[in-house]
Amino acid sequence: MRYIHHNGESSCIHSAIAMETLLARFPAFRNSDYRRLFVAVSLSSGSVWALILGRSWLVHELTNSALAVGAVTFAGFIPFVVVGPFAGVVADRVDRRRMLMMTSVIGMATVSILVAVTVTNVVELWHVILLAFIQGSGHAASVPSSQALLANIVRKQDLLNAVSVMSVAQHGSRITGPLFGTALLTALGVSAVFMLAVLMIGLSLLATWTIRFRTSRLTTPAPPTESQSALQQLRDGLNYTRNERRLATVLVLVGFHCGLTMSFDSMMPTLATSIGGDSGTYGAIMIALGVGAIIGVLSLSILKQPRIQGFAFLVAGLGSGLSMLAFGLATTSTTAVICALFTGGTQGSYMALSQVFIQEIVPDAYRGRALSLFALVAAGVMAFAFLGYGWLSEIIGIRPLLIFPGLLWVILFLIAGIRLDNVRHLLRVGSFGSSETQATTTPPTTT
Repeated sequence: MRYIHHNGESSCIHSAIAMETLLARFPAFRNSDYRRLFVAVSLSSGSVWALILGRSWLVHELTNSALAVGAVTFAGFIPFVVVGPFAGVVADRVDRRRMLMMTSVIGMATVSILVAVTVTNVVELWHVILLAFIQGSGHAASVPSSQALLANIVRKQDLLNAVSVMSVAQHGSRITGPLFGTALLTALGVSAVFMLAVLMIGLSLLATWTIRFRTSRLTTPAPPTESQSALQQLRDGLNYTRNERRLATVLVLVGFHCGLTMSFDSMMPTLATSIGGDSGTYGAIMIALGVGAIIGVLSLSILKQPRIQGFAFLVAGLGSGLSMLAFGLATTSTTAVICALFTGGTQGSYMALSQVFIQEIVPDAYRGRALSLFALVAAGVMAFAFLGYGWLSEIIGIRPLLIFPGLLWVILFLIAGIRLDNVRHLLRVGSFGSSETQATTTPPTTT
């Protein structure tokens, strides 16, 4: 008995040491609200990718048209342009936790309707497009509130770790959503995929409800007042972005990056079938993108020195384009999955680092609006690119639309690194430096 007691005590000590080692590597998890937000974002993002998989395959079966798949994906992403900027304004005015809960309710209601029309076998293309737009509107409203809330609940020194690990939740959902979605798709049909999405959104709502942090009125160089309209506050945020050159630089690069290297989802069902695959191949490609993204952002989370972060940004930027070149040359299911792995790793790392740079630059009073612009640029560009690539792929095929945009991004990224002082400093040092090194970055005032 004495041996058992000591053995149990030793196991507890080893467990405590392992937990402390884990927390030392991922310090953001010391915060209980961060852990709750991590679970909520994981589930919410998983539902989005399950929906993308299910809607894409459903429309592919209904129409056998890459253009139609692109139209549905466009409908899901275009709300980031229409709704996103105003969502950022709201996120700077109200309790961000409550805003997240409301967007979950919208998502559950919308996807439940999608379940109903597919189960009853009355689904038509316009149903899917309309419901994708409504669900995308709720998702567009949730992004700036969740990202801004993240910076509220962790210490500044843990921000890179927090953003990187949260990116694991977002990109890891590209595994969980398509993994379970593919299993349900092949076994039970597309309606089961949509039911899974409803369940995940409901669990995300529950996790958000348990967050204890509440957003208080924010202090800002130009405080938002009740007399300011949403349009005035939106204009104030746009003025700040225009004058803060560091932020504008990140947003422009993100726009090109998303348009040239991250807008290929609508072509994946066609690619899967063109190399002799089926829905399982399509799901495997989507899962590999998520696995690669997790590996990439987890690698970022352990980086400590800014100079190494700058080198990682260079590798991620160049790798995003070169991996698309390899993707476009893939001729078998195995090579396509391997290329998807590298594509997910480099692109996930690039977007995570870009968000970290924005979080470091922007004061909290502007954070919701700045991050809504980040989402607007990323998702808005991708929405139109999805539609355009879907249309062009029916004319020239999908491979040129994977190869040439990737090469163009590599060229543009190299030019930016050579010609732009901001980017050159970022790649060399790993940070933009103080705002005093930039011209006219003082936040504007609103009259």
